[in-house]
Amino acid sequence: MFTIAFLFRRKPGLDREAFDALYEAHREVMIREARGLVSYVQCPASAVAQIGGIACNAGPTVYDALSIYTYRSEEDAAHTTRLAAVAADSERFIDFDSMITLAVAPRTVYPG
Repeated sequence: MFTIAFLFRRKPGLDREAFDALYEAHREVMIREARGLVSYVQCPASAVAQIGGIACNAGPTVYDALSIYTYRSEEDAAHTTRLAAVAADSERFIDFDSMITLAVAPRTVYPG
C-alpha cells in the first residue's frame, strides 16, 4: 500500500461554495480514472478559530482541505497523477503553488 496526503488551498478568486462543489465532484473523476485506488478521504477544513481551547489555522493562511489517497502501490499513485483527466479536474480548484504533499505511513493507534 502507498498513501499520500495533500493539504491545499483553493485557487485564487474561487469562492468557498464553488470550491466545495468542485472538490466534492472530484471524487467522481478519481473513482473513474484512478488506477489501484484503495481509498480516498476528503477532509474539507472548517472555518473555526478554536476547538476546545486548541487554536486552529484561521485567517489568510487557512488551508481549505486535506485529501488522503491510498493506492495499491506507489506506481499506481504515480500513474494516476499523470492522467490528463485527473490533472485537468484538479487544476479547476486547487492552488498548486501552496499545496503541501506528504507520502505518509498511516497507522491506527486507537482502536488498535
